[in-house]
Amino acid sequence: MQPLWTHLMGEWNQTLAQMDPGTMPDEETDVTLGDLDFDTIEAAVMETARGRWFLKEYARRNRNADTLAVLEALYRLKDRPLDPSTVAPLKKHLEEMAATIRRTMEEVRSLPTTESAELSEAELQQAAEQRIRQMIRTLLYLEGRIQNMIGLDKVEIERTDVSLEAGPFDGEKARHLHPHPAFLM
Repeated sequence: MQPLWTHLMGEWNQTLAQMDPGTMPDEETDVTLGDLDFDTIEAAVMETARGRWFLKEYARRNRNADTLAVLEALYRLKDRPLDPSTVAPLKKHLEEMAATIRRTMEEVRSLPTTESAELSEAELQQAAEQRIRQMIRTLLYLEGRIQNMIGLDKVEIERTDVSLEAGPFDGEKARHLHPHPAFLM
């Protein structure tokens, strides 16, 4: 069996022979690699010490670039003044949620204890169901409040020049969108 690298080079040379001599592979604009292509190339590069070194170095440099991009975005957000009309409703939502959580904790504590030896099995089950129903009501209420807060946050984001879809740099998409960045970890 021939080494993977030799096999890949054979396929590469066949592909090059079929190409227009005036076109280099890196000049093609619509190159898409599938999972199998990615895995094959990764395996070939990982066969040599130099290839493993290259991938580790690439990952290190790429992580640094990503970290810098995130830090820059955080600094831009930090320096942007918050809109008081958005902060007040968020604060109100958080205060109401905290009060609801406190009230629910008190109500659950006031329900009959389930540890009592005097309660029958039916009474124990009823007490447990009562506690669970109260907690579910509170969680559903909190979920609604959180959804409202997310809605307010989206309004604030829409008012700024920060885009949720933008890449790490203005107008640029992230370069490593492949689903298998195993060698980058």
